[in-house]
Amino acid sequence: MTSAQLRQLANLLLPGDEAGLPQGSLVPDVMLALAESSSPIKALVGSHPDFADAKKRTAVLSSLEQSHPQDFRDLVLSLIKPYYESGPVLEAMGWRSAPPQPTGHAIAPMDAELSQALARVAARKRMWR
Repeated sequence: MTSAQLRQLANLLLPGDEAGLPQGSLVPDVMLALAESSSPIKALVGSHPDFADAKKRTAVLSSLEQSHPQDFRDLVLSLIKPYYESGPVLEAMGWRSAPPQPTGHAIAPMDAELSQALARVAARKRMWR
């Protein structure tokens, strides 16, 4: 597969949206995972003559999903983790992209009812040696 085909495939699998989620080709970790993938879907897409036509790409990918469901699923799953852990995607979803340490993430305070329910658990001694 050429680098242009890899970018096109990444954008078909992870298209982004108007709300600010970036396309898959704009996330370096996604492109690295896709480039290193040994998925047969990559080879089939790269050798398919209709993939060069922008109007037919979606149909090509849909037909490969139907004919090779497990391979397609494995490829998508290998890209989802790096996509949703990337800084731009986290920020587009309203999360902060900074590491959780040392300042940590702000969490809502525990309500009084839950504090009372857990008081007995917090007060007990260690249960192991």
